[in-house]
Amino acid sequence: MSLRSRVLDVLNGPAVARIRFRFPIRGSHVTIAPQTFHHVARAIRLGQVSVRVPTDLAANVAAQYNDVARTRADGTVVAANTLEVVSATGRMDEAYIVHEALHAAYDLLRTGLDGNAEEASAYVCTALYCRMTGLPRPRWANGPIYANAAEVARTLLSQYQKGDPGIPWVGEHEWRMLRAGVGLSAVYASGPGGILTGWLLGQQYTHDG
Repeated sequence: MSLRSRVLDVLNGPAVARIRFRFPIRGSHVTIAPQTFHHVARAIRLGQVSVRVPTDLAANVAAQYNDVARTRADGTVVAANTLEVVSATGRMDEAYIVHEALHAAYDLLRTGLDGNAEEASAYVCTALYCRMTGLPRPRWANGPIYANAAEVARTLLSQYQKGDPGIPWVGEHEWRMLRAGVGLSAVYASGPGGILTGWLLGQQYTHDG
């Protein structure tokens, strides 16, 4: 099975079909549902989003969505709207695909939200996927961001288990802790994912479709 086909299987699979939540942003809210990921799957099938194996990502980067074109060190270009995926062979790989697919969805749908909330919501999707596919927590919730995301996922899953077909809100405390964890991380602090730049000043990633 090709990498592209495997990515499509993940986005159209049973775990993603259960992901649904909403979270607040600046007086409004954003809703994540299976259709969010199905939109990305359609874009892949139509050639609007490319799936490629990366050649130059850092060893600790398993997947990356490029909302704008980027130039590699050798001068070659990775086109905008490219989902780079190292592997799709295990549940953790699949969770990374779900995380990056949410970034793709925000770009394709031109969603207006700050980078900190965007990253936090992507980590919620990662945590939900890991929990719903039975991945042992020590294999994924091994850092402060993932630990906070796991708490958001725990609250959401308790709502799912009640059998309510509606779309639940994230827990307010857990969500704020996750946003803070993302914003204080060295990976995100100076960019749109940071507390000052993203959460307070509203800096966004590029969402131009």
